[in-house]
Amino acid sequence: MKRLVAVTMLTVVAASAFALRKDPAYLDARRSGALARMQIHIVDDLGRDVPDAEVNVFMGMNFRPQGHYLKGVTDTNGIYVTEGKTCGDEVVIDVAKRGHYSSVKKLCFAEMGAEHDVKNGQWQPFDEVENIILKRIVKPIDLIVFDKLIDVAQTNVWLGFDMERMDFVKPNGNGNNVDFQIKVEWDGLPAWESKSCSAEIRFSGDGTGGSYAKNVPESAFPYTYAAQSNSSYAERLVRVVDRNGDPHTTKIPFVKDSALVTRTRCVIDEEGKIKAANYGCIRRFGIGPSRRGVALLRLTYVFNPTSNDTNLEAK
Repeated sequence: MKRLVAVTMLTVVAASAFALRKDPAYLDARRSGALARMQIHIVDDLGRDVPDAEVNVFMGMNFRPQGHYLKGVTDTNGIYVTEGKTCGDEVVIDVAKRGHYSSVKKLCFAEMGAEHDVKNGQWQPFDEVENIILKRIVKPIDLIVFDKLIDVAQTNVWLGFDMERMDFVKPNGNGNNVDFQIKVEWDGLPAWESKSCSAEIRFSGDGTGGSYAKNVPESAFPYTYAAQSNSSYAERLVRVVDRNGDPHTTKIPFVKDSALVTRTRCVIDEEGKIKAANYGCIRRFGIGPSRRGVALLRLTYVFNPTSNDTNLEAK
């Protein structure tokens, strides 16, 4: 019954999208453009209006060189109103202000299955409010910043990883402290033949673990500023799958809208409370077989080497 309902809903959506793509007003907008009007509202990470922010809006046409830019600044309420013609396939809003990380938001009025209506030569909804977060630059510091593809020395076994040394622990690397363990399971076949490849990260020490923090996707610095020492850090195992049979339908990726804040190297007092710990943030985690006959681990993170310092805003 559930499958029947799902199929019915998909059929309705597909039929609606097909009908819209045949609508003369929509087709004319896709060919020659229609008017779009937006109230762009800029707020900072605390939710406060940002006045005098520079806003640059690209209104795309079918051929990118025919697109045009609209520029202005936000008023005292953090709003900039823009109005221009576009074919709807590409509208890009760039926002900048001194003391803030820049933000970029991309819109598409003609996304398949989510096409916008066109009425009286205007993209709908007309005069819509687009909210964009412009994060402040708070306190950037020197952190360990890691963003690499790593050859996995051994598969199907747990290997310790040192975030500060940016390597597996000895004897598989130059690391000394185990911040977490990684296990890559792989059938050993090259990329074009492999049917099984996945990876796990686990935290095993007392008090260690992870806590997900939402990203701000439009920001040049989308991640959290700092770890929260009072979070539960209950995430003890993270798993990603590149393939488990068909590589196109069995993927389980790392979360796309969040990063994993980590607490490791915990020192526990006599009452069982954490008196010292180090904090980091895993931003990307992936795995895949290579053409060179090794499994490739993709890992991106920052790590604060100063004990009990929760700052995760890297310079």
